[in-house]
Amino acid sequence: MRILILAFEYLPVKVGGLAEAVTSIAENLAALDNEVWIFTPSHGKHTGELATQFKIRVGGREEEVRVYERRENNLRVFALSDNSLDNPDVYGPGWEGLLWKTVHYAKASTGLLNFLIEKEGKPDVLHFHDWHTVLAGALLRKYFQLPLVFTLHRLNKGRIPAMYFHEANLSELAPYPEIDPEYTGAFISDVVTTVSRSYLWEEWDFFRNFEGKVTHVFNGIDCSFWNEELMKSKNIPREERRKLVLQSFGLEDGVAFMFIGRFDRGQKGVDTLLWAIELLSESNREEFKNLRFIIIGKGDPALESWAKSLENKFSENVRVITEMVNREKVRELYGSVDFVIVPSYFEPFGLVQMEAMCLGAIPIGSSVGGIKDTIISLDDDVEKATGLLVPPKDAMGLALALLRMAKLRNENPELIKKLRENGKRRAREDFTWKNACIRYLRAYKNEVGKAVSFLPVSKP
Repeated sequence: MRILILAFEYLPVKVGGLAEAVTSIAENLAALDNEVWIFTPSHGKHTGELATQFKIRVGGREEEVRVYERRENNLRVFALSDNSLDNPDVYGPGWEGLLWKTVHYAKASTGLLNFLIEKEGKPDVLHFHDWHTVLAGALLRKYFQLPLVFTLHRLNKGRIPAMYFHEANLSELAPYPEIDPEYTGAFISDVVTTVSRSYLWEEWDFFRNFEGKVTHVFNGIDCSFWNEELMKSKNIPREERRKLVLQSFGLEDGVAFMFIGRFDRGQKGVDTLLWAIELLSESNREEFKNLRFIIIGKGDPALESWAKSLENKFSENVRVITEMVNREKVRELYGSVDFVIVPSYFEPFGLVQMEAMCLGAIPIGSSVGGIKDTIISLDDDVEKATGLLVPPKDAMGLALALLRMAKLRNENPELIKKLRENGKRRAREDFTWKNACIRYLRAYKNEVGKAVSFLPVSKP
């Protein structure tokens, strides 16, 4: 099968998790003997050879488009370049700059596919990711009648002025002054997917509009990188690794918890964790003395300030890192700490709990979205458990969960060992990118089960 993928990020261009997800999807589809083409904005990175160039008319003027191609086995990555697409701000510059970039991308993608079809024929299916690619997906559908699969990694729930649809030669899709591009992308597609079953149902108010063609395809995790065999400290027992890591942060040995994520008030839940630490320090002082918290992230200045104040107040328990930490260092941390806290308010899929399980750190996560789908909670199945689920936005519930797991580590090492091994096995066997891509291949042929509102059994 020849598959065309549209995405605003593709490695080495990376802002969040989208780049790694799309790159893993493309690589695993290619490994399954499919021919895969990727169209992505250059964002100023001109890797590969100049494949073609042509002009497009956009914003009342002509733009010269240059296309750079690099080949990797069955993969062909096409980086689209012009004055707008070369801007290194992936999702900018500014809101208007981003919207114009989506228009340029749409018209450049049409020009490139026109060129490739004349030489090589057209793809069997078009798979486009998130709202930034909707104008491009709609144009390619309009001119080449390709089957469409639209994946929403996370709903943006925004609207854009209709003028950008008009500029993209898609006036027929813009009957109102403002348009929801996610709704449009789902409306024109043959199959709509999102990245976990629970997230689909949590956002059913949106997805119900497309009942009959909406389903889930779980993301995967690449345990070839998140692997203890690649750790510098792989030959040291985990307990010693923990002591060394805590010592590197100026902390004595204890029960080690880690949070890593964006400091925001809308999703990642670091404020719930900070409240939980406050509660533990006040109501469980003796137990608190043995708890250690490594908190890594940046974002909201007020949350950063709050975290730093806790570090100052509880210098024997808390360390806060607001600088970027490279992936290799994060791998060492996952392979050393006891528990990883994932207190998100919502999470379409979530990578942190998966990375943690690959490396034997036990996740304590909110019972939402992909976290709920990937962690088997100790409360649900002791034999198969990989971690513990707690209600979201519940600081007291999280605090009690932290105490419970700390006690378990100290009193039941055999169960802790089982949790670690179960987590590694689940990450490496159940949530592989190969499994995800086998399901995507079925979705491309519209041979996959759908979410059905009147069948309660289909809900989690």
